[in-house]
Amino acid sequence: MNKHKAMSIEQRVKTKERHCEGRSPEAISNEIPRYAQNDSKVYYALCSMLIALCSMLLLAWVGFAHAQTALKTEVPDLCYECHKQLKESLSQSYIHFPFKQGKCEVCHNVHASDRKDLLKDDVNSVCLSCHEGIRNLMSKGTVHGALKKGVCTDCHSSHAGMNKLLLVKEEKKLCWDCHEALKEQFNKSHVHTPFKEGECSSCHNAHASPEGNLLLASPNKICQTCHKPRCSAAAVSIFSITKDLDCNTCHTGHSSDSKGLLGPYGHTAFLNESCEQCHNPIAAGVKITTKLSKKELCFSCHAEERTRVNEADVHEGNKKGCTLCHDYHASMKKNLTVKESDFCFSCHKDTEKRQLSMVKALKSIGCEPVRDSRCFECHVPVHSHNPLYFREDNILTCARCHKAEHKVAHPMGKNVLDPRDGKPITCITCHSMHSAKADFMLYLDRKRALCIQCHKR
Repeated sequence: MNKHKAMSIEQRVKTKERHCEGRSPEAISNEIPRYAQNDSKVYYALCSMLIALCSMLLLAWVGFAHAQTALKTEVPDLCYECHKQLKESLSQSYIHFPFKQGKCEVCHNVHASDRKDLLKDDVNSVCLSCHEGIRNLMSKGTVHGALKKGVCTDCHSSHAGMNKLLLVKEEKKLCWDCHEALKEQFNKSHVHTPFKEGECSSCHNAHASPEGNLLLASPNKICQTCHKPRCSAAAVSIFSITKDLDCNTCHTGHSSDSKGLLGPYGHTAFLNESCEQCHNPIAAGVKITTKLSKKELCFSCHAEERTRVNEADVHEGNKKGCTLCHDYHASMKKNLTVKESDFCFSCHKDTEKRQLSMVKALKSIGCEPVRDSRCFECHVPVHSHNPLYFREDNILTCARCHKAEHKVAHPMGKNVLDPRDGKPITCITCHSMHSAKADFMLYLDRKRALCIQCHKR
């Protein structure tokens, strides 16, 4: 009997397999011993009990888990129990759509975070996770300095506000916080209406753009949405030529003392409409040409500049001549130079990245030309024979602005040598203009780390 019990019912049934073919279930059942039938009943009973027990345990666990995680009330009402002011802001004119829908968890972790306000990620990453269009634009074009150096909430309210696009201030006031110098242009004789009304976004993208000056589109496309082109010179229409040029080659989008918004700064001959001073006679259907080629045309008036040009300069090999750095008709700058942040960083991308990292890491940048990317304040490619194209030597270039600091500085000059490389100590021995890691734009912390680089004892 014990031997039979040791065998499984399945094994015993298999031994009778050849007898089962073509026979009725009743006949087969009658041939199975009673003890096997009893074992089968016990087996299935135990299985049923086991399944029931597992089900009970599972239900008990689900109930326990639900009891542990069930919220007192639904989100966002639960959030508003503490954040009462946020609930009140729902009455404002403009409301951020996730906030309006009560989806607090889209941006915030409800329990803990390494970031302020329990954000899921850094501010810009949280915003760009939804605003895909802006993210794509940033990857293709020039990014607004305010966005590069700051965060979205510098300009936008994250929940609700009284200004369109959730701006923290009225558009023109917000732009002027950084572009303070533009206010001076209101004093000029002719002011462009959108600029006068503070409608900056009618021409500019506040985040990024593949166009210069963060324009919404090419200057011609933007201008021609309002202005029918009617360019002429010496009473001859030149629209067939200028239609392919940027309007801001000759005109400004802000203000000017010249009719037609020429300039605001420009070549004297251009502003006086004395085209013949540089160009051969202009006639309809004839290509416009200059009397002399490139640099020679400029030197015919600016003869003193000929001796300043460094013919061996790598920039000189560009073949654009003076127009590499200067606009030939009009400019936003008195010396008719191009915008450095567009021109210089088109090649020096690594310098731009290091500078942006520095600006974000340091609390403040005291050097205004660096902060505002005014490269030509310190560097004058083509004209300079100094290292790094400095206007003057490594000390005087800085001392031009930092007069007070220069009087109390660490000993410097050709007779004070750096023990590490034997070169004269200058301002840039300790200070870095583009990749500083400590206050005062120093390479290292001045309390100890910087000094012990030379002073080992």
